Amino acid sequence: MADLWTHAVRLDRAVRTDGVAQARVALEDYEGAKGLVQRIWLGEWGKNLRETVRSRGEEVVPARVLLGYLRGYFLYRDIPENDQAFWPHFLEDLGLRGKRLPSLDQYNRLWDALNWHPETRPKLKFFADGSRDFVGTLDAVFHFRALRLAALKSALVQYRETGQVPEEAKPYQKILERLSQALDLLLAEEEPPGLEDQEAVLGFLREAGLHLGEPNPVRLLFYRSPGALRDLYQKLKGRPSSKKRFRHPQVRVEVLSAPRELSEIQAALEPGPLVEGWRVYGKVVLEDGRFRRFYWTPRYSREGEPLPEEVRLVFPEGEEVRFRLHHKAFGLRFGVARWRLGERLPYRTLGFDQERYPLRFYLASGGGFVTSPEDLKPDLEALHGEGPYKDELIVEVRVDGHSEGWRRLAILPVEVEPGMEIWVSEEGLHVRTDPLGLPARLRVWAGEAFIGETLAKGDGALAVPKALVPLKVEVSLGNELRTWEMAPKGWPMRWWRLGLGF
Repeated sequence: MADLWTHAVRLDRAVRTDGVAQARVALEDYEGAKGLVQRIWLGEWGKNLRETVRSRGEEVVPARVLLGYLRGYFLYRDIPENDQAFWPHFLEDLGLRGKRLPSLDQYNRLWDALNWHPETRPKLKFFADGSRDFVGTLDAVFHFRALRLAALKSALVQYRETGQVPEEAKPYQKILERLSQALDLLLAEEEPPGLEDQEAVLGFLREAGLHLGEPNPVRLLFYRSPGALRDLYQKLKGRPSSKKRFRHPQVRVEVLSAPRELSEIQAALEPGPLVEGWRVYGKVVLEDGRFRRFYWTPRYSREGEPLPEEVRLVFPEGEEVRFRLHHKAFGLRFGVARWRLGERLPYRTLGFDQERYPLRFYLASGGGFVTSPEDLKPDLEALHGEGPYKDELIVEVRVDGHSEGWRRLAILPVEVEPGMEIWVSEEGLHVRTDPLGLPARLRVWAGEAFIGETLAKGDGALAVPKALVPLKVEVSLGNELRTWEMAPKGWPMRWWRLGLGF
């Protein structure tokens, strides 16, 4: 946990980097440095506000730390509507309870800090009698009246309706823009997170890829009123938005490292369902409008666990952004490594409801689409060669609700090993093949004389009728070859085998 000095260094750096009125003061630094700022205010530390103080390889100017703290105060505290109540509220927040006004020495130290910095010196205000106007000067520097809750909410609504920030709120344009972006994401949700739960809202926005930065506009609202965000949401719900923004429900963003200029990570540029194995395009945007596109592919482990995708992007100017994408894309896992056509196919879907997003099945070798793999029929012509016959089962999912929106989801090897059943009746020799209807090749001999061959459909019909002489029939299907002998017509087979024939 950072100490007083570390928070003070950060306040000093924020003012040096962005100026007094635009300093990016984090809430934790504003609150974390309060004990040291109290000592600066009371003259117990940094008696000379303009003199540099060095420690642990870092340096600060107490006047700059004080100005950074004031910036944080106006950001994270709701300023009273009555300017006469300004000092009691400020002193109480600083930890000086029971004080109504600063002492003369404290007034002088504040004026010294304001007169020292080149940005605040031209903003010094005086009353008509020549006395110093402290509240007027602070408002000229920080425009704190525009940060009062009612004014802030009004400015945000006007910005969303007209695209223009009111003149008095111009110093906080970035804050209003970021707050509007956050509301775009919340308003696009059918069931947004609890709007009075600050951490739930911030977690939702982080996972959506919106980088609010510092000062965080959502925290700013919550510190003014726990119900302020809910009120804005209800006021804006149903109103048209100038810019469409969405959080993809199947992916969340985890930022690993990023420059403070990061504005947004759009994990997917299109709102359609994500499917395993299909490339997804995204975009990283910086505050100044620069962006870089990237792509990634959702994957699952063999066991069906989603695999996070880590992305690293480097802008030409050197800014590096690293993040991890956690997805719940549509996927499918089979219960077998190879499927035998005709058997039941065990499988489970990942990340989607099959009733809402139906599947279709077909074989790579051809044939029509079916909704159940058990209904697939093999290409009988392709099975004439040697077995086992191999094919591929292809599974597709409908992702956008119409017939043209099918996407390939999975492929599984398919094996068809032809089989046959042969028997002899009084009429002749019969052949039944598996799959049913698969042609078997029959070659027929009468003694040593070859009579001929034919293709017989294995549907249980008479394949080779008995003749007046004994016949030998050779039946082949794929790699299987079997030979049968038939007694002459009218002779029972058992007599023939006992040598009671010719």
